[in-house]
Amino acid sequence: MSRLPIPTSDSAPSATQPILQSLQRKLGRVPNLYATIGHSPGALQSMLTWEEALSQSRTLSRREREQLNLHVSELNGCGYCISAHSAIGKLAGLSEQDIEAARVGAGANARENALLALARRVVRTGGHGAGGELARAREAGLTDAEVVDVIAVVALRSFTNAVAVVAQTELDWPRAPALPEA
Repeated sequence: MSRLPIPTSDSAPSATQPILQSLQRKLGRVPNLYATIGHSPGALQSMLTWEEALSQSRTLSRREREQLNLHVSELNGCGYCISAHSAIGKLAGLSEQDIEAARVGAGANARENALLALARRVVRTGGHGAGGELARAREAGLTDAEVVDVIAVVALRSFTNAVAVVAQTELDWPRAPALPEA
């Protein structure tokens, strides 16, 4: 059971209600995490605006954003977001093997590995000591915009991870399998 109640379009703050109704029309449902974030209309609107802006930036592919979402969520121990992004990742063309690899921070090429390594450093240290990861990113051809967008994905996903973990948001996605023991 969630530690924060999951608002409905009727019980949510009045400023959140039209946002939830819009999500219902757009997605056909309102994910529990979005509804939970809706306790703060400003936080929900900001998060949705940020997600939309990142999806339109075109510096990172949808595949790369989902790999980052999966790895950051794994590092932050957010089962809700791991499950959500495992399902969303499949829609972005990730195979089960790609999803498992992304969760542990492994990509299919030097660029994906550099993106995931940079994200891992930012999650673990806030970016301190990222010289090696930045050099690897440069060697893999990442631009300044791509580096900033990796950090933006980390920040956004860390926010949603924190809300889901603190609230113990009830899972409304197919549960992602546990990673195999190493």
